[in-house]
Amino acid sequence: MMIWLTIVSMAAVTLATRALPLLVMRGELPPWLTRWLSFVPVAVFTALALRPLVVSGGPDPRLMLGAPLLAGLVGALAAWRTGSVFGTIAIGMAAYWLLRLAGM
Repeated sequence: MMIWLTIVSMAAVTLATRALPLLVMRGELPPWLTRWLSFVPVAVFTALALRPLVVSGGPDPRLMLGAPLLAGLVGALAAWRTGSVFGTIAIGMAAYWLLRLAGM
């Protein structure tokens, strides 16, 4: 019984956090909120992508400077210059493979 109560409670909390803002803010969002929300995708992507580039895996994680970080910087530069998702991925992966072949 406790498991079902936990599942239903978690579902209610999830529904409330997603549905309440939609119900409260019907219509046009204020300009300050629209601008603030425009930064969310960049912040989420950075939080997800940066850790594997700079922190080694394993039981003793530590900061590292290696092929993943350098290839990520090359990919970021490619994204800034080209604006192409496919080009960014291709250039970043090519940089990673070349760095790995070079012994990094």
